[in-house]
Amino acid sequence: MLRLIPLLLLLSVLTGCAPVQPVLDETQPVGAIAFGSCANQNRPQPIWDAVLANNPDLFVFLGDNVYADTDDMDVLRAAYATLASQPGFQRLRGQVPVVATWDDHDYGFNDIGAEHVAKQGSKEAFLDFFGEPAGSERRTREGGIYTSYVLGPPGQRVQVILLDTRWD
Repeated sequence: MLRLIPLLLLLSVLTGCAPVQPVLDETQPVGAIAFGSCANQNRPQPIWDAVLANNPDLFVFLGDNVYADTDDMDVLRAAYATLASQPGFQRLRGQVPVVATWDDHDYGFNDIGAEHVAKQGSKEAFLDFFGEPAGSERRTREGGIYTSYVLGPPGQRVQVILLDTRWD
């Protein structure tokens, strides 16, 4: 089993999945939500230190989470793997629940929409990277990755609505 641990850690980095990721507990009050976008995976990302310094209860990626600009799913998955290898992003993912939607550069190409020929593959790569459960509605329904979350106990609720402005 000890020989498998390094292999599992390597596999988690290559697939973009953190070995341990905080679970989004929808029953807990949310004090701070951090938002971000336009994370070019090939550039330094010192922003994660500032995000973590604010102790968010949730991080919402608003799109352009990577800049793949492709219809080749190997290229897209490699872009996500590069983001996953960023030390600051690793720290974020290890400490804060992360939810996301996409925009053009992580969906396909600049300004692309419904005509994207590889949108189903992009959807699968996106949902795999962000750890969307196999039976989730985002995976099982026809169409895009839009979703919403209602967080917090009664009287302290916040709703986070994530649009998909690319699929259709």
